[in-house]
Order: sequence, then C-alpha cells, then structure tokens
Amino acid sequence: MNATMRRLVALLVCATPLPPVQAQEQVEVFQLGTQQISGTGTARVYHVDGMERMTAPLSAGLPSDPVQAEAVARRRFEALTDTDRQAIGASAQGLTAAMQYRLAKVPAIVFDGAAVVYGVENVDQARAIYRTWRARGGR
Repeated sequence: MNATMRRLVALLVCATPLPPVQAQEQVEVFQLGTQQISGTGTARVYHVDGMERMTAPLSAGLPSDPVQAEAVARRRFEALTDTDRQAIGASAQGLTAAMQYRLAKVPAIVFDGAAVVYGVENVDQARAIYRTWRARGGR
C-alpha cells in the first residue's frame, strides 16, 4: 500500500463516527449467604455474614479454661486453608464497605459507590431502577 493510500485509509478511519460508549457501572452486591441474587455477572459480591459463618467453627465447643481455649482456637486457626483465609478477608472487606456505605439492610446493590437499591434480588432489575433514577436527575 503506497503512502497516499495509507493517508486516505487513516483519514477515513479518523472521520468515521464511533458509536457512543456507555460506561459500565461499578456494581457491588451485599447479601447474606442464604440470599440468592441473580444477574451478578461482573459485580463484586459480598456476603456480609461470611465472617461470622467462617469463624463460628473456630470458637465452637471451646473449653471453659481460657488457656486451653486459646490453644484449641490457635490450632483451629492454623489449620485454616489459604482459601478459608481469603474468604475471611473478603468477608471483612465486605463488612468494611457496608459500614462505609452505611447500608441499612441486605440485600443491597450499590452502583458507582453512590446509589443503593435495597430489597431487590436481581441486579438487572436494580440496574433499571438506578438508571431511571439517574435519568430523572439523580446524583
């Protein structure tokens, strides 16, 4: 391809209008382990009761003697797998985020860190509510 043809192709490419890009909302889902939220797709999902569910077995049936209880709890904690530790860390992150957003209940679906839809168990339905709110001048 000669230089003139390359310039022509470059001009055509630059002059071609592109379709508008719709920004993808940042979506965070806060739920209990017993709740089923559909359509989570790429959303960040937090189980706000995950820490409690993961740590309950660590303290179950501990001896009444504090020294013995500490030893048993330490052994249980050391026996946790990396996956268990990551799940506990993710649950702690979720609790921290829920507190920062001052969420009142779950399920809660947070969009762009700025708007929350409560009580909806389908992300697509919550997204429609959010977009309607935004279209009406929300923010």
